[in-house]
Amino acid sequence: MRTQVSGSSTWLLSALLACSALSEARAEPSSPSLPTSVVAESNPDAVLQRALELERGRKWSSAIEVYDKALEQWPSRTDFSHRRRLCETHYRLVRRYQDQSFRNVLLKLPKERALGLFDELIERIESHYVDPVPLEPLVRKGLDNLEVALRDPNFLRTNAAGATPERVAWLRDALRRQRARLVVPDRAAAQSHVRAACDLARQAIGTSDAPVILEFTYGACDALDDYTSYLTPDKLDDLYAMIDGNFVGLGVELKQDPDGLKIVAVIRGGPASEAGMKGGDVITHIAATPVKGLSLDEAANRLQGTEGSKVEVTVAHPGGKSDLYKLTRRHVEVESVTGTKIVDATAGIGYVQLNGFQKSSTEELEKAIAVLRRQGMKTLVLDLRGNPGGLLNVAVEMGERFIDTGVIVSTRGRAPGQSQTYRANSRAVWKMPLYVLIDHDSASASEILAGALKDHRRGVIVGERSYGKGSVQSIFALRSAQAGLKLTTAKFYSPMSRPYSEQGVEPDVKVHVDAKPAADGPSAKPVDNQGDPETDAVLGTAIRLAKGRLNASR
Repeated sequence: MRTQVSGSSTWLLSALLACSALSEARAEPSSPSLPTSVVAESNPDAVLQRALELERGRKWSSAIEVYDKALEQWPSRTDFSHRRRLCETHYRLVRRYQDQSFRNVLLKLPKERALGLFDELIERIESHYVDPVPLEPLVRKGLDNLEVALRDPNFLRTNAAGATPERVAWLRDALRRQRARLVVPDRAAAQSHVRAACDLARQAIGTSDAPVILEFTYGACDALDDYTSYLTPDKLDDLYAMIDGNFVGLGVELKQDPDGLKIVAVIRGGPASEAGMKGGDVITHIAATPVKGLSLDEAANRLQGTEGSKVEVTVAHPGGKSDLYKLTRRHVEVESVTGTKIVDATAGIGYVQLNGFQKSSTEELEKAIAVLRRQGMKTLVLDLRGNPGGLLNVAVEMGERFIDTGVIVSTRGRAPGQSQTYRANSRAVWKMPLYVLIDHDSASASEILAGALKDHRRGVIVGERSYGKGSVQSIFALRSAQAGLKLTTAKFYSPMSRPYSEQGVEPDVKVHVDAKPAADGPSAKPVDNQGDPETDAVLGTAIRLAKGRLNASR
């Protein structure tokens, strides 16, 4: 089974928890916020010491943040980039072992099934990855992952509880020697190296084979690009749920907060919405258990459950009051269109906010535009800001509604069917003047649509340069285990053959918006005014442009 997605999907959990960032949230529950002085520090060695302190405290995401900001200031510091990669490996390992399906399903695989899983993954990479890659770096990254895992107390506690520090040190030295003489001409050789590492680990610390093989499996994905990933059973289910826009859960979008889980958004019609929970609330307790101190995955496991089951959550509101909610989990339909309104009745300017490209998105957009037309809309403002993408075919479908003829997007890959040119079918039904809002978090499918509209001069693009994710991922359900592979199989290009990777879409009219603090202090988070024509500078610019065009045509 294979599904193509173009989006840089946000991290979704089956209870409908989602980080609001473009990529996975990286906040540890106990991580302090980083002082501004760390970012503004003029001495790179002082910054390095601060990051190393965070590493010693196993606060991997905070250390990654320090290294990221340091590399912006000192891009030539190879020690920063090396330490950052190491922290990323630690961070991913921690996330793996917090995943219940990883622990309960994958760690318990017998040796031959785990080896079959690794071999199937390598086969897919050889046949479908966008670029040909040698196998040696994939196996080397697996050895690196395993060496890092042997420093991790959770890995050792789970897989080698009785191992002495001396035996662990011996194993790490043996793996380094294996790495130094690594030669991997084919898949058989890759399997041989994995088997050898299994034998060494069993001899040294008595661990079973699956944990070792899984480090090679994840390592092979990590060695490719930021968007290729191995999917545990739960993560595979989550991704399919995201594509379908249908979840069993509470209907909330969450991110980590020092006091618990902060509600970023509440899905209309879901249990949380009907109970009166709102964005800005913080879940502090789940079934009387404090959320503070739990990882995102641990909290998610407590919120997850089957349809019809119940959960109690304590929620702190911004004003300081707390309430206890008793919620029943059920199916929640996630809407792509989250805002529809007339923003200027006199000029007939309508506004639609689109947050994703899932199976139902085109139909949702059609309904929203029909409603606005009945209200007198003559010009449309389509807001793609913060939209991380989704399904490739949905972006093409939407492009066909606006563009009569010509290329909408082309993809180029190695495997059969991955090099395609998608053209408009002369059935464009939306002819109104169009303004498209984008920002640095508009990615993938958002860029496909915005880029096509720009190249065909069908719409005016307003805002900031988009994210620049120009690759297509295919989702493969694997045969050897209940798991999946999200693999980069193609890159996509605009109608004028411009690559989107690292370049994004440049707006026709640039509007840079500085985050403004809330009224209660300089350290408060910015006010979210998106969609408000009075305070949203990007939307305001689009409205002025639309009115100017209207006046010029009279």
